[in-house]
Amino acid sequence: MNYLAYGLALSLICAANLQAQTPADTTLSRTIQDVEVWGKQISGLSGGTIQRLYVNESPTGINVSAADAFRQLPSLITDIEGGVWFRGSSKAGIFIDNTPYGLMEEYNGDILIQLPALFFKRVELAGFPPIDLVPDGDAGTLNLSTVTDKAEEHSPLEVTLGAGLHNRYNAGASFLLTPGKFRIAGKFNYRKEYRSRQFDKSTETAQNRTVMNNNADARPDVWLADLSAAYALSEQQAFGVHALYHRMNYDRYGKINNQVYAPNGNLAKHVLRNRYNTQEQDAYAVEGWWSRTFDSGAALSARIHYNDFAYDEDNDYKNENPETGAIVAEDNQFIDHKKHNYYWSLRYSQPLHNNISLLAGYIGRATSESYTNQVNAKQGEIWQANPDQSYAYDFNRYLNLLYLSLEWETEHWEAEAGLQAEAAKRIMHETEKTSIRAFHLYPRAHVSYVLDEHQKFSLGYQQRVIRPLGSELNSYMNNSDATHIALGNPSLKDEYIHSAELSYQLTTGRFRFMPALFFRSRTNRIVEIAQQIDDQTVWQKQNSGTSRSFGADIAICWQPLQWLTLSASGEVYRDEIDGRTLGYDMTKSLCCWDVKGSGEIQLSPTTHLQIDGFYISDLLTAQGNIEGRYTVNAGLTQEFLHKKLYATLSLHNLFDSLGETTIIDTPTMQMKQVRNRDARVCWLTLTYRL
Repeated sequence: MNYLAYGLALSLICAANLQAQTPADTTLSRTIQDVEVWGKQISGLSGGTIQRLYVNESPTGINVSAADAFRQLPSLITDIEGGVWFRGSSKAGIFIDNTPYGLMEEYNGDILIQLPALFFKRVELAGFPPIDLVPDGDAGTLNLSTVTDKAEEHSPLEVTLGAGLHNRYNAGASFLLTPGKFRIAGKFNYRKEYRSRQFDKSTETAQNRTVMNNNADARPDVWLADLSAAYALSEQQAFGVHALYHRMNYDRYGKINNQVYAPNGNLAKHVLRNRYNTQEQDAYAVEGWWSRTFDSGAALSARIHYNDFAYDEDNDYKNENPETGAIVAEDNQFIDHKKHNYYWSLRYSQPLHNNISLLAGYIGRATSESYTNQVNAKQGEIWQANPDQSYAYDFNRYLNLLYLSLEWETEHWEAEAGLQAEAAKRIMHETEKTSIRAFHLYPRAHVSYVLDEHQKFSLGYQQRVIRPLGSELNSYMNNSDATHIALGNPSLKDEYIHSAELSYQLTTGRFRFMPALFFRSRTNRIVEIAQQIDDQTVWQKQNSGTSRSFGADIAICWQPLQWLTLSASGEVYRDEIDGRTLGYDMTKSLCCWDVKGSGEIQLSPTTHLQIDGFYISDLLTAQGNIEGRYTVNAGLTQEFLHKKLYATLSLHNLFDSLGETTIIDTPTMQMKQVRNRDARVCWLTLTYRL
């Protein structure tokens, strides 16, 4: 706890001695050409390295979950379970207001496929994140913003009501008040979703062939609330507070049909396992911030943040005789996972001589989590604990990070050189306590040449990290979900990434063109490996050695007519996984690509139509590949009452084409796994702005 005590003491001293403006926006020091806007009225681009999506201005984005909305950003895709892929990486850092949340760690896929995109009206994707963020995430960062910026201040009050097929509902409201020197903003959203899940898997080894299917429906209820208040002590000084609340729960039932066949083809084992599952996820965050600017142009800000996350899962299992339907065995499982995250920071910027500016600061982070898994079996009419499958662990991580960068800017040149120095410690406590300390430097550099007001070349390099989570570092097996049984790995190491990018931007009044070349070299790449244990497929995270990925992407937006805007993006890259450290005799590689497009038509001054879609090629895994897939969506927005009332009708996954097929082909195991969710989702949403 010394790391936590020292860091909190430093932040409290600074906040007590100095007094507080708005929280530092890490994009403020960038030129307007560095921000690229998607989905602002008819989707326009302003050119830049930060991709920004305004969800409420996108006819196909306003009704969907956050995972679906993300797909409108160039080079970013999401899988059927909500996992995010950017430039071939599934480990981009996911933040809320540029802060790491326990909510967005191992459960982020489950969160993102249920989180209403409309609540987070602004999404930012940064391939070259600012130095004043923690260096987590290999290909960049994805930031969900709850802060209302000037571009979103349409009215002091906005109310939204939506409904979809299969009893889907959404309701929300937001307000913005600016009395005197105060600025108070708040949002609330309730969403009731419907999720139909189909799962089929066939696994073959030398011993047997196993066939499993599991179909289940869930109706999650999601509540979100956000409140922030700021007070300007003067034009140069302000302070504020912010709070966020999230709750999700649902019940679902699924019958797991598991059949095991002997090598001669005869049925050797048949199990019907009924699973009654309930899940609850609660999270809240509170923070206080202060900032001050000085006449010299210097700026100082401090922030203290806390977020909490609680995950509760209950499972009731009943094994059924396939022939008679009688229940022959019962057991249950209770999982309780709690996280406490502390984050504090101090940031200082200062203009120097000769167009040079200094940025320096400190970030502290502490994570404390506990996990219990209790399993009971019914013996006759009596429930008894099963100590062989029950377990518990505690996990702690402490980070202290100092950063320093120098920025230089002239008429045609912009350059940055910086360094982050981090001291880290992690502690895993199972039956015994183990701890690891580490010190690491994260260098970075970026240079741009501005040819004229329309063209810009950029070259950047940075080093980043993927840190294993406590759920991946414990030594136990989590079998709560029979479709994905996970085994922890206490030997898992941090994955370090060297990343470079060369890009070009051409921006004119009606045309935007942005190609880029990118390269990543990974040490201790973390991959998930499947193995067959007792007729079950068990997944475990392992380090695969050094591997490289390189490729190119491109984003284009063209407005050939005043009423027509066309956008397209695509990427192609070579992905590589070193399998020699995993027991294979070669390095695997695959050329992967994806393409997406969007057309927006202004049918009348008050009517907007949008059609978008994408195609993803096969993706590489450590033992095989995920087969290609595509989707097409459509949305129509009609404005009424002098643009105070908006009606949006949207259709998603029109051709039921987002199902994922995973293939594993190794000398000892061949597996085909197919996952899918409900298709042709239809929503109608009404939005009223005062």
